[in-house]
Order: sequence, then C-alpha cells, then structure tokens
Amino acid sequence: MRNAFIFIIMSGLILAAPCMRVSANSPLAAEAGQLSTDQALSIAEKQHDIIKLLIKNGQFDRVLPEMRKILSLNLTGEYEESVAKSASYIAYLLAENKQYALAHEVLDETIARMQLAGNMASLLKIKAYVYKSEGKLQKAIETLERAVQLEERQR
Repeated sequence: MRNAFIFIIMSGLILAAPCMRVSANSPLAAEAGQLSTDQALSIAEKQHDIIKLLIKNGQFDRVLPEMRKILSLNLTGEYEESVAKSASYIAYLLAENKQYALAHEVLDETIARMQLAGNMASLLKIKAYVYKSEGKLQKAIETLERAVQLEERQR
C-alpha cells in the first residue's frame, strides 16, 4: 500500500510537468533565479523524500520547514493534486508516529494553498483520519462533513 501511494505521488509529479507554474516569489526560485519545470519537480521530489526520512529518523521539528519548501514552489494545475497527495502521505506518517499537532499543521498549511475544492476535500479527509487517530471522533465527523460540503459545491 505504501509503495503504491508513493508511486502515485511520484507519477503525478513526473506526468504533470507541462501544467506547472513556479512563482517568482518562491524562496527557492529567488535563490537560483526562476526555476525550470524540471528543477522544480526535482526539488519537490527530493523534499518529499527528505521529509519521509526525517520522520523515520524522529526529527519531527524539521518536517514543517521542509514541507514549506514544497509549498513555496507554488505548484498549480495538475501539480496541485500531487502536492495534496504528498501532504496527505506526510500527515499519515506523522499520525502513525503520534505527531498529531504537526500533522494538522502540515494539512492546514497545505489546505490554505489549494485552489481546487477536490484537493481541499481530500486533505480534509486525511485531517479527519488524524482526528480519529487522536480519539477526537466528533472533530473527525465535523471535518468529514466539511469535506462532503466542498465536494457537493464542486458539482
């Protein structure tokens, strides 16, 4: 299951290249001038891998700053879904390591960057999973209801 999820994320990053936009306001773009599509993809992929290793190594204090590097690339279009999937997987790993507050931060910051309701709804579903993992069942229900409302509005 985990390998399939990683494959989906990486496939999304590779296949969506023509639809990506990197903001000139991105700190990473500012460091090296405007990034090419290939550079931005490479950075996003490596950042995702770095975050997974940090979680595995118990270096939770570094997760959010590294996730912000992905978010600062301002990946849009089809890439937005890949960013959402990446954040979902990271939040899942954090919840598995009982880092609930950090999982919520990752999800909240990613949701704030989303433009598509479907991606927001997917992230809310993972947020509900985190609440459920914490034993906060009422919050999980409320969050899932918000996700349903977003999807209904999208139709």
